[in-house]
Amino acid sequence: MSLIDWPSLVRNALWVLGLSIVLAAWSHMSWLAARRRVRAWRAVEWPVFVVPAVAGLAVFATSLAWGATRTWERVLWIILAAAFLAQMAQGWREARRQGWQPAPPSEGDLSPSSGADASNH
Repeated sequence: MSLIDWPSLVRNALWVLGLSIVLAAWSHMSWLAARRRVRAWRAVEWPVFVVPAVAGLAVFATSLAWGATRTWERVLWIILAAAFLAQMAQGWREARRQGWQPAPPSEGDLSPSSGADASNH
């Protein structure tokens, strides 16, 4: 008799892994956007964020499909995982065509200053 339910352990590890991938992608995008002085709402479109984020969401949805108890629930999670994989493939193709690194910011993309006048410092 095994004291550990291995399928349940793997299933739960998968959703934790999926969400941690999303969090890591968000953290990297936030850091890169701040470094390039670009607003976050612009940076979420970058393939360097989209591809790993939707890959993590696909892992998350797959885990929930595995654990679903109703057929309709499992089907919906599988459809969502497939949609995330399609979005990941589209982002991957775009990144191969345009490059993984975002273009330098334009004037309209720069973050506003903190509101303090530089002469006051």
